[in-house]
Amino acid sequence: MKILFVLLFCYVQDLNAAESDLTLTNGKYLNLSVGSQYLNDNNFGIVDVLSLPQNHWRTNHVNNLNLGYTDQTFWIRVDFVLPQNDKAYLIEISYPVLDNLKLYLMQQDDVVSYAKLGDKQHFNDRIIKHHNFILPIKKEAHGPLTLYIQVESTSAVQLPIRLWEQPEFYENDQLNTLFLGIYFGLMSIMVVYNIFMYISLKDETFLYYVVYVSAIIAFYFSLSGLAFRYLWQGSLWWNDQSILFFLVAAVLAGTFFIIKLLELQKNSLILYRGCLVISFVGICLLFASMYFNYGTMIRVIILYASVACAWGVITRTIKLFEGTHFSTYYSLAWNAALCGGLILAANKLNFLPNNWFTEHALTIGTSIEVACLSFAMAERINSERRKRFVTQARSMTEIRKANQRLETEVMNRTKELQTAYDKLKHISRIDELTQVFNRRSLNDALNTECLRAKRFGHSVSLLMIDIDHFKKINDTYGHQCGDKCIAHIADVLKKTCTRAGDVVARYGGEEFCILLPECNEGDAFELAELVRKHTEASIVRFEDSVIKLTVSIGIATRWGVDLEPHQLVKQSDMALYFAKQHGRNQVSLGSVLDM
Repeated sequence: MKILFVLLFCYVQDLNAAESDLTLTNGKYLNLSVGSQYLNDNNFGIVDVLSLPQNHWRTNHVNNLNLGYTDQTFWIRVDFVLPQNDKAYLIEISYPVLDNLKLYLMQQDDVVSYAKLGDKQHFNDRIIKHHNFILPIKKEAHGPLTLYIQVESTSAVQLPIRLWEQPEFYENDQLNTLFLGIYFGLMSIMVVYNIFMYISLKDETFLYYVVYVSAIIAFYFSLSGLAFRYLWQGSLWWNDQSILFFLVAAVLAGTFFIIKLLELQKNSLILYRGCLVISFVGICLLFASMYFNYGTMIRVIILYASVACAWGVITRTIKLFEGTHFSTYYSLAWNAALCGGLILAANKLNFLPNNWFTEHALTIGTSIEVACLSFAMAERINSERRKRFVTQARSMTEIRKANQRLETEVMNRTKELQTAYDKLKHISRIDELTQVFNRRSLNDALNTECLRAKRFGHSVSLLMIDIDHFKKINDTYGHQCGDKCIAHIADVLKKTCTRAGDVVARYGGEEFCILLPECNEGDAFELAELVRKHTEASIVRFEDSVIKLTVSIGIATRWGVDLEPHQLVKQSDMALYFAKQHGRNQVSLGSVLDM
């Protein structure tokens, strides 16, 4: 009903225009299509046309001269009168996809102006660089004039001919440019917005929507002649084929978009298979549009687009009755696009007259469609969010319980790991038999203290301690007794070396080291003597035996820039060797040996 109403409205508007006189509308332009005359070409030249009698011409009584899709060539004749003034006038044919036009502006038998136009001519050859076809009229031309137009085109043969005063033409052109700029701007904004939505959500629906809207923009940009004007001025072949290509691409992308938006693959197998058939045909037509001429393909593609639109109506009707939340928006969107497409197709097929509304019906319809589809996708996102919210709300209790169990398990496991780590750390740094630091810990501490001593200029002392005649104890009493003696000496060292920061470590076997940071040689010697005396005064009981132990001690004290850990160890080891060679149970100074 809505479509019939629109058709009736356009028809009434056309009749009213046909009954009006050829006068300047609001003083701006004169519609020359009304009352124009036309005839089949029959290979006539301009001289032949001028000599034809009046009964050969047929008169056009409607608002626009629309001869539909035809392979024939036509001559059009328009009579009008220009007042004698200094104003400049332009003749505009506002249908930019006509192939070839020859325009002769005659005054009696003289040619006032001539132009060869059409989208089969290079754009730069046009007298006025405009996406429509413009013929300027010289200022000196006035009085009765006749315009002859020879036209042939594989597209619909439409000739909306207007006579403009030049200032009013450019003023009106600015308004039309503004309208198209707003349209393309809004559509481009939707493309960019949905690109970001796709990047954010990774939902293929947004990607198909971006391709669909981009194809609509490209199609209308080509159909309006703006693409030929700004993008591919020298490509005559692509200028024709681009209209076919982008129209099929729009229908194809729209079909994939419907499949994703309405989730047809999950919810309706029949509708999904129908869309797949349309998609397959669309892919075939997409390739065919690059090889077959415009006149052949445009009729097939219009039929294909009509079938696709009809299937879209069936799909949205079924989904609307199923109660899909966003199907209402989808229904409005598809109705708007369908109405716009049908009105434009009916206009090109000469079922509807050419006026502002029929020319821009697709623009208006696609604008409404894009807006409604955006709402539909927003509703789809909200619907999915609501479903996720309900699911999350139902499982929240279980999740909390699972989290609590997990936290308890993690806490217990963390404690176990920490205990194991501490134990492992202790084992890696502490000698198991003596419970003093091992050699690895000694090396780390020795490196650290030597660096500190070099930085702050203080001394470091190292005591190297060895149990006297230890091999004899092992051979006499056994290794268990030897272990007990080693542990006993470690206890003596720990009890004797009580200064904070000092490090007692087992160097290896029966040897021990004491690292004394910030300790001079005298203090180190006193501590070494104290260790020796405590050891000598102590005894070790093993089974029925009493064992007396003594130790030999070597001392190394160094400071300054030449303080190196290995040198300190080497010097203390040499002092220890000297003490053992000279009677044992004594303390030897490494500094004495250096002398």
